[in-house]
Amino acid sequence: MHRNDDYYWDKVRETRPAEQRQSLIFQRLKAQLDYVYEEIPFYRQLYQAHGVEPRQIDSLDSFSRRIPVVTKAMLRQSQRDHPPFGNYLGVDFKEVVRIQGTSGTTGEPTLFAISAQDWDEISEAQAMQCWAAGLRPDDIVQIVFPLSLYVGGWGLLGATEKIGAKVLPMAGGNTERQIMLMQQVGSTVICGTPSFCLHILEKARQMGVDLAAGPLRLGFFGGEPGAGIAGVKQRLESGFGIKAIDFGNVAELHPCSNMECEQRTGMHVYQDIDYTEVVDPSDPNISLGYNRKGAVVYTHLWRKSQPMIRYFPGDETIITDEPCPCGRSYPRMPNGIIGRLDDMLIIRGVKFYPSDIEEILRSISWLGTEFRIVIEQKGALQEVTVEVELERAVAPADHQSLVEQKLQANLGLRVSVIAKQPGTFPRTAFKARRVIDRRTGNQDE
Repeated sequence: MHRNDDYYWDKVRETRPAEQRQSLIFQRLKAQLDYVYEEIPFYRQLYQAHGVEPRQIDSLDSFSRRIPVVTKAMLRQSQRDHPPFGNYLGVDFKEVVRIQGTSGTTGEPTLFAISAQDWDEISEAQAMQCWAAGLRPDDIVQIVFPLSLYVGGWGLLGATEKIGAKVLPMAGGNTERQIMLMQQVGSTVICGTPSFCLHILEKARQMGVDLAAGPLRLGFFGGEPGAGIAGVKQRLESGFGIKAIDFGNVAELHPCSNMECEQRTGMHVYQDIDYTEVVDPSDPNISLGYNRKGAVVYTHLWRKSQPMIRYFPGDETIITDEPCPCGRSYPRMPNGIIGRLDDMLIIRGVKFYPSDIEEILRSISWLGTEFRIVIEQKGALQEVTVEVELERAVAPADHQSLVEQKLQANLGLRVSVIAKQPGTFPRTAFKARRVIDRRTGNQDE
C-alpha cells in the first residue's frame, strides 16, 4: 500500500502541478514508444507503414500529430493473423497471469493477456482512484459486475484488496440473493452497471426492502454512460442512499483511467496512468485540447503486455482542466463518456445519443427501469418509437403524450411513445442493449 495521507493515496502524485505532470508523461511516452518499436512487431510495422520513428517524437504535440491511432478492428485482425493474442503481446507468455476479454456482445471477443507486473500496477492504480472516491479499509464491497471473461469488475476487486477492504464477489444475476446477502453481510459499497443496479432497486421495492435505510454509502457504476447522467445518478443515490461514482473507459485500456472523486464533478482523467487526448473524430492526428468535444484517444504509459498506444475506441467526450474542489490536479470529464460515435443517431437531421433519451426518461418519476428505442423506415421517413415501462403501473392518464412532449421539447424531434407494464423488458447484469434498429440493412436487435 502506497497511501501516505488520510485524504490522498499518493498526495505528491495526485496534486502535482500540471506542467510537471506533462513533463513526466512525455518521458514515459518516449520510453513506451521505444519499447513498442523495438519489441512489438505490430507497432513497428504500423509506424514503418506511416513513415514515423520514435526518435522523431520530441513533444506531446508531435506525438499527437505523427503517431497513428490503433482501432479495435486492427486488434481483431492481428489476433486472427497471430492467434490467440495478436502480434502485440509484448511479453513472454510465461509472464502472463490473467487471460480476460471483451464481452463479445457486438461480435467476436478480443482477448487480453495480462502479466503479473501489469496486474499489480492495475490494482495499485485503481486503488488510488477508489480511495479518491471514498473507499476505505473498513468497507464491505459487493461486486455485482459479472466476474467472468469481461475484465470490468476484476479491477475493482484488485483495488479493494489493495486498500484492505472486504470483498463480497457476488457477480451478476440472482437479484433476490444479491439483496438478501447485502442485508445479511451489511455491504457498504456496491459496484455494477447502472442498469443492473436500477433493477436491484426495482426488485427491492417489490420485496418491501428499503436499501437506503441500510449501511450502503457508496457505489461504483461503469460499463454504461448511466452514472454520468444526472437523472440516473439521482435514482441510484436516492434509491441506495449512497454517493454514486461514475467510472470507466474501455476494456482494452484496463485499468480504468477515468473515475470520479467524492466531489462527483465528473470523472478525473488520470493522465499519468493512461495519457488521454481529445481529437477530431474525422482526423485523430488533430488534437482539440481542453473544453472542446471530440473523440477520446488513450495511451498506456506503463503497460508492457498488449500496450495500447493511441487507442481510438470511438467514444465522445470533453475534458476540462478547471480545478476540482478535491484538490487533485488531474483534468476531468465533466459529462463523463458522452457516448459512442457509432451509437449516435441521426433522425431527420437531428443528432442525439441513446443516453440523451435516457436522461429525459430518468427525470420522470412514474417511469420504470427499462426502455427501448425502436427505429423504423416508414416510406421516405425514419421514425423513432420509445417503449417505456411504467413504475408500478401507476401513471397520469395522459402519460404517453406527456412523455412525447418532453422528448420533443428536449430533442427537437417528434417521437412516438408506447407505455409497457412493469417487467416487460429483460434485465441483465451486462450492458443493457436498448436500441432496436429495424431500418433496411440494420440488424441491431
